[in-house]
Amino acid sequence: MIARLAFVLGLALSSAACTTADATTTPANPDFTCSFAHKSRSVISLKRLPGVVKAYVHTTVRQIADRGQFFNAGDVVTRPAPFNRFIRGGTLGDGYFLWYEHGGFAYWKQIVLFDRKGKVIAEAHGGGQDGMCAQTDALLDNAGHP
Repeated sequence: MIARLAFVLGLALSSAACTTADATTTPANPDFTCSFAHKSRSVISLKRLPGVVKAYVHTTVRQIADRGQFFNAGDVVTRPAPFNRFIRGGTLGDGYFLWYEHGGFAYWKQIVLFDRKGKVIAEAHGGGQDGMCAQTDALLDNAGHP
């Protein structure tokens, strides 16, 4: 009886292993993969941002982790790290955009739009139902820039 139970259990476990091996992976983060309605070119690292956007990050955002790096997403500090992390940025329409997330007591995503000279033309908390790309496109449209 015990041998039979062990056999059935072993068969069940091996079947489960086979089904999980074929399981689909979760889709890529839409913040990294969504497309804009406006002409754009995205960068995936702070190092590749246009100079005027880097200047804004340095003076306004200050401490920020690059995409994929550790940051303090919550209010419990587990180790010293920035409370901000870069998501995506680059050119959009006739200017630039910056997305970053802010951790701490209240987590949020931030969208900042710039003209070619680096002047902030619009900004908003991101992550609504429509997604970051659609929200950024709408923000750019409302700012009156193509």
